Amino acid sequence: MRKKFFGVCSILAALPVIGAAFLTGCGKQVVQEIPELIEAVGVDMDTAEVIRMDLKGIVSYPAQIVPRIEEIAFLSSGSIDELKVSIGDHVKKGQLLATLSGTSGKAKALQEEINNLKAANEDVNKQSQYDLDMLRENKKSLQKQLSGAKNSRMKKGLKQQITEAEEDIKIGEERLKQQRELQQMELRQKEVELAEAKASAKNSKLYSPIQGEVVGTSGGNGYMVQGGNTAVQVANMEAPRIRSGYISGTKLAKASRYVALVEGKEYAVEVEEQELDREAIERGEYPSNTWFDFVDKNVSVSVGGSATIDLYTDAVEGALVVPYNAVFGNGEEKYVYLVEGDAKIKTAVKTGTETDAYVQITTGVKEGDVVYVED
Repeated sequence: MRKKFFGVCSILAALPVIGAAFLTGCGKQVVQEIPELIEAVGVDMDTAEVIRMDLKGIVSYPAQIVPRIEEIAFLSSGSIDELKVSIGDHVKKGQLLATLSGTSGKAKALQEEINNLKAANEDVNKQSQYDLDMLRENKKSLQKQLSGAKNSRMKKGLKQQITEAEEDIKIGEERLKQQRELQQMELRQKEVELAEAKASAKNSKLYSPIQGEVVGTSGGNGYMVQGGNTAVQVANMEAPRIRSGYISGTKLAKASRYVALVEGKEYAVEVEEQELDREAIERGEYPSNTWFDFVDKNVSVSVGGSATIDLYTDAVEGALVVPYNAVFGNGEEKYVYLVEGDAKIKTAVKTGTETDAYVQITTGVKEGDVVYVED
């Protein structure tokens, strides 16, 4: 946000004291020796001379204390079955905010299917075990008959039957073993599906991680949402942060520290990284806000109150300076208008330390140059 320079009288009053008296024409005498401002050159405009002075950069921006907004999202995609809150509602930590449709029913159906499958497997296995037991009883009966057989022909026939019974028993045991293994494989697969369904059902329920106030929702019942996309916004009134108008990355980078002034008390703050769209910047479109977080997370400030963000830069001795509103441009492109005769010449410059009244010029002009000052 550009700070407007308050005219010729303000320029004169702000220049350093050197020793001679000068009548400002603003109703008082200031003991100064300053470069004389050039009168209007063919048109009505204010000018100022490029001078040297010591600077200690402090640039201030009005700001507001706002709550941290918690962006809450479903982990799964689907349609909202029930949105249980509205904008303006106060919610508690752990409170259910919304659910997705269809997921809990699937888990319930799978659990019922698993229960039925286990019961059916138990019945099948009981029958197979009974058949196997009958084969074993038959073998015992044949062995008993063999022990009481009187002739070799009968004995030979019984031995053959016993051998066949033993083969039947082996086949029955192997069949029962394979049957149980297949049943376990099927059950494990169903249990995996059940675990996934339960996880999906859990992910389909949206709970508030904080106590706060609902300030936004993505839609109502039946609205389709994507997993990971914000569904409900909750303002955490116990976690204040600061919002200012947009401050360029150049100005932020030049600052050695950031301070928030709230009700006369200073708080250390840190700036949130700004995501900038380079194409939008090239079109002159900048973000609306810059955000700051308190370094101390337990500060005693009230959400909704006002604040001032001060950017401090290192002190510079003998800096080449011009009034703040003599510098134009955004981002990295800065320029001044050098006044030569009746002409205003656009001249690219690089800037350094800034205050609310002055900007240090590191390249582009020299001491004694005259620049146009926006009124």
